[in-house]
Amino acid sequence: MAELSALLALGLLGYYWYNQVSALDQTRSAGKQITQQKGWVFLDDSLIQKYIRIRPRRGKLSLLRVFEFEFSDINAHRFTGSIVHHGGQVIEIKYFHENGIETIPLH
Repeated sequence: MAELSALLALGLLGYYWYNQVSALDQTRSAGKQITQQKGWVFLDDSLIQKYIRIRPRRGKLSLLRVFEFEFSDINAHRFTGSIVHHGGQVIEIKYFHENGIETIPLH
């Protein structure tokens, strides 16, 4: 019985890891694409996960992740932004720059 519990725990850990890597890849790709469309530069090709929660989306419980990133405008000023990934999709990107906060809903 202990082996079955260990296998189940290992399976859940593997699933969480795969899900986390997939979310990072989706988030990074969407962030880079939208940032480039705006004429800015997605800096360091990196994201920092600020938090993870379980929240309902479309009637199912799913993981809500918020990531932060940095970007630069054409004048080489460095700013921050955030990307919300919920239920397997990137749903929102926010840019915090000198003119205020720009929110782009995606899904």
